[in-house]
Amino acid sequence: MRKPFRQMHSFTLLMLAMLMAQLSGCATTSASPSTTDFSAPANEVSSDNEHSQQQQQHTPPAVVEQYSDVWEKIQHANTIDVHDDAEVRKQRNFFDDKQKFMNQIGERAEPFLYYIVSQLEARNMPLELALLPIVESGYNPLAQANGPAGLWQMIPATGRNFGLSINSAYDGRKDALASTDAVLDYLQHLYDTLDNDWINAVAAYNTGELVIKAAIDKNKAKGKPTDFWSLGIPAKRVQTVPKWLAFIQIIRTPNHYNLTVPPIANRPFLDRVPAPNGVDIDQIANAAGLSKAEFKTYNPGFRQGVIPSKGKYQIALPLENIGQYQENHDKLYAQKRYDSQSYIVKSGDSLGAIAAKFDISVSALKQANNLTSDRIKVGQELMLLTPMAENDKAQTDTSKKSSTKVKASDTPSTAATTAEPAAKAKTYKVKSGDSLDKIARKNKVKLADLMKWNQLNGKSIIKPGQELKISE
Repeated sequence: MRKPFRQMHSFTLLMLAMLMAQLSGCATTSASPSTTDFSAPANEVSSDNEHSQQQQQHTPPAVVEQYSDVWEKIQHANTIDVHDDAEVRKQRNFFDDKQKFMNQIGERAEPFLYYIVSQLEARNMPLELALLPIVESGYNPLAQANGPAGLWQMIPATGRNFGLSINSAYDGRKDALASTDAVLDYLQHLYDTLDNDWINAVAAYNTGELVIKAAIDKNKAKGKPTDFWSLGIPAKRVQTVPKWLAFIQIIRTPNHYNLTVPPIANRPFLDRVPAPNGVDIDQIANAAGLSKAEFKTYNPGFRQGVIPSKGKYQIALPLENIGQYQENHDKLYAQKRYDSQSYIVKSGDSLGAIAAKFDISVSALKQANNLTSDRIKVGQELMLLTPMAENDKAQTDTSKKSSTKVKASDTPSTAATTAEPAAKAKTYKVKSGDSLDKIARKNKVKLADLMKWNQLNGKSIIKPGQELKISE
């Protein structure tokens, strides 16, 4: 001790010793947040330390309330072990000093990141998984590739397998909150299936479960380890993995890569409320005090300008806008009923020509398909949204058995035309020069229904003499 303390009364020394012991105990419980190794077995505990270990298990972690910024929480998770791999270094160097991209990621992730991280915490999954949408879509919920879509770039089959509705009016893969629930279910399944290795799970999410399973089985047969780093899978087969691992390193120490991560408040941003069936999106946005663009940012799953008239859906609104929406909810009304079908773009088509063919405006066509330009591609599927005819409205309202039987989970918004009785099901023999669109118009059926009845898609080829069902 310092010299003055040697001259203190012995009672005072005793009190100081007791105080320092208490402070030492406090320091132990308030240390920096601990991390969880999701793949490592629990450590053995000696009998001497068993009681203290039980006490620590009953002490709630301080991690949840400790951070004001969600990114910070991810930074300190330290669950995923990133090896010093050449492909990881390559990806890390590629994003070095790209501040504009990082700013864009921060802006896009702000409405959704808290929800994703909170769901990962609730499921005891690595928080680093919240970085996957950076490499999958740039955190853009409207991202659309040939098959994958949304923040997480799920393919339709996987989305449906894990509970998402995907139809002409709504794509659950683009619903950032609903798709997060489905993806986390899928990733947990992959982790449980692929030897409890989260990098294996992400690799399988990228390249397919069977590819990683085969590599694991091969290593097991040779008595080799089955962690991702031991599988020897070429980087070109799992391109998402090195990019994801590179971003884990970047987010952990952004200053090392000349980057600043824009902070995102560690508190809820959105909440979900039931969607009003048949109500125009403009009305809902106005009722909540949002612009239509803002509403679409939070609810990109709706593919048309109206909430489907059938089926149960939810809309996501900022917490600060929910009160205003609830106050104005009673003023909402279902202004229009809509009929929809799809159209496959052919060579020589333009938006203007397609709009004229179906007697709708180019702006309505672009709005129904979330198009920001007039560019379309051959083979692209477009949704055609047109008001229902008055007699169709009356028929739909008065007859419960007049519409074609479809599963609500598949096409809840489609107001289908009257179906032929089963005994009168018709077929059509394909002629030279026919196309699916021409056959659908000739027989006065929807192109989407024609394709569904015959299990066809936009890439299917029909041949002269082939018989097609014209009704179910």
